[in-house]
Amino acid sequence: MDVKRLTIVKLGGSVITHKGSSPPTVNEENLLRIAQELKISRESLIVILGGGAHGHQAAHKHGFGVLSTPSEQLLQGVPSIRHNMSVLSLAVEEALNEAGIHAVVLPPFLMASLNNKRIVNFQTSLIQQAIQSGFTVITHGDVCFDESLGASILSGDTIAVYLAKELKANSLYIGTDVDGVLEEDPKTDPDAVHIEIIDTSNIDSVFSKAGPSSATDVTGGMKKKLVDIFTLANLNIDIAIFNLGVPGRLSALLSGKTPPCTMIRF
Repeated sequence: MDVKRLTIVKLGGSVITHKGSSPPTVNEENLLRIAQELKISRESLIVILGGGAHGHQAAHKHGFGVLSTPSEQLLQGVPSIRHNMSVLSLAVEEALNEAGIHAVVLPPFLMASLNNKRIVNFQTSLIQQAIQSGFTVITHGDVCFDESLGASILSGDTIAVYLAKELKANSLYIGTDVDGVLEEDPKTDPDAVHIEIIDTSNIDSVFSKAGPSSATDVTGGMKKKLVDIFTLANLNIDIAIFNLGVPGRLSALLSGKTPPCTMIRF
């Protein structure tokens, strides 16, 4: 890929949507602030959205994440999931463009095909062309056709790691609603110990304690994030998991600083 430097930023759905709201709504205050922070970057950007309320509620309703759900039921959920994710992604696109970031949405539904929830094809050429043309690319967790299951969810975290590898990204910053990786769930244990660095010396211990998200999430929790991320071993990518809900954390990372977060090093 003929791009000087590439940064991928994952915007956690729990920060850019009101994850408990039904019907789903965008967190406009956070989104406008995040758009301003993204302006700090002087590198090519791919912005990947978590589904939050827009993706997970509809997916859960139609049985995604349940092994026994028949393919006919999964396929019935495609239109509502696609609609919700389109609404969310267009809201992000509008916020970024209003902030002066020339952004376009490229949905995975039109680019990716899966087999038993695994990516078998992802047409990254469209993303490359958009970046080379000077655009910031917005993509997102999505529902995609699946050769084995009819349809399945492709999470934003999986997309972020896949594109980081395929497009040889220089940096991958994953925004969540907590200060990175902690030894316990900080929402239930306010004294949970923050892990500043994860590397080969402590990864086994971290995996043993990481668990699923405390909110409705059909794509898995922190453990799946870490499993996906560790497939990037030895690719020389700067990786951080940080609290996107705290103003200034994202802009600090994009400026080359290290705010409170969890750095992942191989």
